[in-house]
Amino acid sequence: MRLAGLRSWLFWTAAFLMVGATAGCDNPFDPLNKSSAIQGLTYFDFTATQSHWDSDPEWDGIEITMNYYNEFSDSLTFHDKSHKVQIDMYSQKEDPATKKQVRNAFLISKTVDFANSDDLIRIPIEYYSGVIGLPSTESIKGCLQVHVFPPQESPQKELISTVQCDQEFYTPETAQ
Repeated sequence: MRLAGLRSWLFWTAAFLMVGATAGCDNPFDPLNKSSAIQGLTYFDFTATQSHWDSDPEWDGIEITMNYYNEFSDSLTFHDKSHKVQIDMYSQKEDPATKKQVRNAFLISKTVDFANSDDLIRIPIEYYSGVIGLPSTESIKGCLQVHVFPPQESPQKELISTVQCDQEFYTPETAQ
Protein backbone atom coordinates (compact mmCIF):
# COMPACT_ATOMS: atom_id res chain seq x y z
CA MET A 1 0.00 0.00 0.00
CA ARG A 2 2.86 2.33 0.71
CA LEU A 3 4.34 1.90 -2.76
CA ALA A 4 0.98 2.66 -4.42
CA GLY A 5 0.53 5.70 -2.21
CA LEU A 6 4.04 6.90 -2.99
CA ARG A 7 3.43 6.47 -6.75
CA SER A 8 0.18 8.37 -6.52
CA TRP A 9 1.85 11.16 -4.56
CA LEU A 10 4.74 11.35 -7.09
CA PHE A 11 2.28 11.40 -10.01
CA TRP A 12 0.24 14.27 -8.57
CA THR A 13 3.37 16.18 -7.56
CA ALA A 14 4.79 15.88 -11.09
CA ALA A 15 1.45 16.91 -12.60
CA PHE A 16 1.29 19.95 -10.31
CA LEU A 17 4.87 20.94 -11.20
CA MET A 18 4.12 20.60 -14.94
CA VAL A 19 1.09 22.86 -14.61
CA GLY A 20 3.14 25.42 -12.72
CA ALA A 21 5.99 25.29 -15.24
CA THR A 22 3.73 25.90 -18.24
CA ALA A 23 1.56 28.57 -16.60
CA GLY A 24 3.74 31.37 -18.01
CA CYS A 25 3.45 30.15 -21.61
CA ASP A 26 1.37 32.00 -24.15
CA ASN A 27 -1.75 29.92 -24.54
CA PRO A 28 -3.93 30.83 -27.55
CA PHE A 29 -6.92 29.29 -25.78
CA ASP A 30 -6.39 31.36 -22.63
CA PRO A 31 -9.77 32.90 -21.76
CA LEU A 32 -8.03 35.85 -20.07
CA ASN A 33 -6.36 36.97 -23.33
CA LYS A 34 -9.46 38.57 -24.87
CA SER A 35 -8.00 42.02 -25.61
CA SER A 36 -8.67 43.24 -29.12
CA ALA A 37 -5.56 45.48 -29.09
CA ILE A 38 -2.48 44.55 -31.08
CA GLN A 39 0.07 44.85 -28.28
CA GLY A 40 3.16 46.89 -29.18
CA LEU A 41 2.05 47.96 -32.66
CA THR A 42 4.18 50.94 -33.68
CA TYR A 43 4.36 50.80 -37.47
CA PHE A 44 3.62 48.58 -40.45
CA ASP A 45 4.84 47.87 -43.94
CA PHE A 46 3.20 46.30 -46.96
CA THR A 47 4.04 44.70 -50.27
CA ALA A 48 1.68 44.69 -53.23
CA THR A 49 1.84 42.44 -56.26
CA GLN A 50 -0.37 41.70 -59.19
CA SER A 51 -1.65 38.19 -58.65
CA HIS A 52 -3.62 35.18 -59.91
CA TRP A 53 -5.83 33.63 -57.24
CA ASP A 54 -8.42 31.72 -59.22
CA SER A 55 -8.22 29.07 -61.95
CA ASP A 56 -8.44 31.27 -65.05
CA PRO A 57 -5.19 32.55 -66.65
CA GLU A 58 -6.04 36.25 -66.41
CA TRP A 59 -4.73 38.57 -63.70
CA ASP A 60 -7.19 38.71 -60.81
CA GLY A 61 -6.03 41.89 -59.13
CA ILE A 62 -3.69 43.27 -56.51
CA GLU A 63 -2.67 41.16 -53.52
CA ILE A 64 -1.34 43.01 -50.48
CA THR A 65 0.70 41.44 -47.69
CA MET A 66 0.72 43.38 -44.43
CA ASN A 67 3.56 43.26 -41.86
CA TYR A 68 3.12 44.79 -38.40
CA TYR A 69 6.06 45.76 -36.15
CA ASN A 70 6.79 46.97 -32.64
CA GLU A 71 9.18 49.76 -31.66
CA PHE A 72 12.15 47.34 -31.79
CA SER A 73 11.34 46.30 -35.40
CA ASP A 74 10.16 42.89 -34.23
CA SER A 75 7.44 41.39 -36.39
CA LEU A 76 4.07 41.04 -34.63
CA THR A 77 1.67 38.16 -35.13
CA PHE A 78 -1.96 38.27 -34.08
CA HIS A 79 -5.27 36.49 -34.59
CA ASP A 80 -8.86 37.67 -34.26
CA LYS A 81 -7.90 41.35 -33.81
CA SER A 82 -10.39 42.83 -36.26
CA HIS A 83 -9.66 46.32 -37.57
CA LYS A 84 -10.00 48.38 -40.75
CA VAL A 85 -7.34 48.78 -43.43
CA GLN A 86 -7.86 51.37 -46.16
CA ILE A 87 -5.97 51.16 -49.47
CA ASP A 88 -5.82 54.33 -51.58
CA MET A 89 -4.87 54.06 -55.26
CA TYR A 90 -3.37 56.99 -57.18
CA SER A 91 -2.11 57.59 -60.70
CA GLN A 92 1.54 58.48 -60.96
CA LYS A 93 3.68 60.95 -62.85
CA GLU A 94 7.40 61.57 -63.18
CA ASP A 95 8.90 64.28 -61.00
CA PRO A 96 11.05 66.37 -63.39
CA ALA A 97 13.60 67.21 -60.68
CA THR A 98 14.27 63.68 -59.39
CA LYS A 99 13.07 61.63 -62.41
CA LYS A 100 11.20 59.38 -59.95
CA GLN A 101 7.55 58.44 -60.07
CA VAL A 102 5.38 60.38 -57.59
CA ARG A 103 1.72 60.37 -56.59
CA ASN A 104 -0.61 62.16 -58.95
CA ALA A 105 -4.43 62.03 -58.99
CA PHE A 106 -6.55 60.02 -56.55
CA LEU A 107 -8.25 57.08 -58.31
CA ILE A 108 -10.14 54.92 -55.81
CA SER A 109 -10.11 53.68 -52.23
CA LYS A 110 -10.97 50.29 -50.75
CA THR A 111 -11.55 49.59 -47.05
CA VAL A 112 -11.37 46.01 -45.77
CA ASP A 113 -11.65 44.22 -42.43
CA PHE A 114 -8.33 42.71 -41.40
CA ALA A 115 -8.10 40.34 -38.43
CA ASN A 116 -5.07 38.02 -38.70
CA SER A 117 -1.43 38.83 -39.35
CA ASP A 118 -1.15 36.04 -41.91
CA ASP A 119 -4.16 37.17 -44.00
CA LEU A 120 -3.82 38.64 -47.47
CA ILE A 121 -5.77 41.59 -48.82
CA ARG A 122 -7.06 41.01 -52.33
CA ILE A 123 -8.47 43.79 -54.48
CA PRO A 124 -10.12 42.33 -57.59
CA ILE A 125 -9.26 44.03 -60.87
CA GLU A 126 -12.99 44.54 -61.48
CA TYR A 127 -13.03 46.90 -58.49
CA TYR A 128 -10.63 49.40 -60.04
CA SER A 129 -10.72 48.59 -63.78
CA GLY A 130 -13.10 51.47 -64.59
CA VAL A 131 -10.86 54.14 -63.05
CA ILE A 132 -7.64 52.99 -64.74
CA GLY A 133 -9.15 52.62 -68.20
CA LEU A 134 -9.34 48.90 -68.92
CA PRO A 135 -9.13 47.14 -71.27
CA SER A 136 -5.69 48.36 -72.27
CA THR A 137 -2.89 47.04 -74.45
CA GLU A 138 -0.26 48.62 -72.20
CA SER A 139 0.80 48.00 -68.61
CA ILE A 140 -0.63 50.41 -66.07
CA LYS A 141 1.27 51.39 -62.94
CA GLY A 142 0.33 53.66 -60.07
CA CYS A 143 0.86 54.50 -56.41
CA LEU A 144 -0.57 52.92 -53.26
CA GLN A 145 -0.95 54.31 -49.78
CA VAL A 146 -2.26 52.19 -46.91
CA HIS A 147 -3.99 53.38 -43.73
CA VAL A 148 -4.31 51.06 -40.71
CA PHE A 149 -6.89 51.83 -38.03
CA PRO A 150 -5.68 49.70 -35.07
CA PRO A 151 -8.24 48.18 -32.73
CA GLN A 152 -8.82 50.24 -29.59
CA GLU A 153 -6.84 53.09 -31.23
CA SER A 154 -3.67 51.68 -29.72
CA PRO A 155 -1.03 53.16 -29.81
CA GLN A 156 -2.63 55.78 -32.06
CA LYS A 157 -5.84 56.25 -33.99
CA GLU A 158 -4.35 55.76 -37.48
CA LEU A 159 -1.07 54.56 -38.96
CA ILE A 160 -0.26 55.70 -42.52
CA SER A 161 2.31 54.21 -44.88
CA THR A 162 4.53 56.15 -47.19
CA VAL A 163 3.30 56.28 -50.78
CA GLN A 164 4.72 53.44 -52.87
CA CYS A 165 4.79 54.18 -56.60
CA ASP A 166 5.55 52.01 -59.61
CA GLN A 167 3.03 49.41 -58.40
CA GLU A 168 1.74 47.22 -61.20
CA PHE A 169 -2.05 47.68 -61.43
CA TYR A 170 -2.48 45.89 -64.75
CA THR A 171 -0.40 43.95 -67.26
CA PRO A 172 -2.03 42.82 -70.51
CA GLU A 173 -1.96 39.05 -70.95
CA THR A 174 0.06 39.38 -74.15
CA ALA A 175 2.85 41.16 -72.23
CA GLN A 176 3.44 38.23 -69.87
